[in-house]
Amino acid sequence: MLFTKPSKIKFDYGETFFIMANTKKPHGRDEVVTALIRAAAELFSEKGVEAVSLRKIADRAGVNHGLIHRHFGSKEALRRQTQEALAAGIREEIGDPDDFLSSVLRSSKAIRKNDMFWRVMARTFLDGKDEGEIQSNFPFVRKLVDLVRREQEEKSITSKIDPRNIVASILAYGLGMLVFERYILPAVGLDADPPREVLERLDSELFSLFEK
Repeated sequence: MLFTKPSKIKFDYGETFFIMANTKKPHGRDEVVTALIRAAAELFSEKGVEAVSLRKIADRAGVNHGLIHRHFGSKEALRRQTQEALAAGIREEIGDPDDFLSSVLRSSKAIRKNDMFWRVMARTFLDGKDEGEIQSNFPFVRKLVDLVRREQEEKSITSKIDPRNIVASILAYGLGMLVFERYILPAVGLDADPPREVLERLDSELFSLFEK
């Protein structure tokens, strides 16, 4: 299915950026930056950006809180780099599928497995603490748009809809269900069957809207 509400996950991205060899106190710039981003991701996803102080992040990371200012400059800069790093971890797990459907399905699996990506983003919006863009670039989303455009040229997806609107609809549906599934399904009367079965049907019906 496209997007299903995930269970609590471990912070297990494959990128070297996130790998900590052990739990010893971090030393050197790379270890300190990694520890701070890891701690920020965990705390922001648990409590929200507003509720977490720089000192709490430093304590979780096992470093002096002054190092946050040295390496990031501000809490917002740390938030931005944390979101970028989480997005990079998702992209690495997705890999490089060459068709639209596979790309969406892989992204769904990656986001379900690593829920800190969307939890940090959602809490940032809810707190109103994004002082700039939520991320500085969106390579995977732009790739989805390009894949839709290509498949429209190949006549496998309708060309009557702007490819950006197709991707926006898929993202709105998927991310919306992650957060509001327990509200949406009962509200529209789709809560009689198991949620997974309902979401599988919705996935199929959503994609059918864009077929030729």
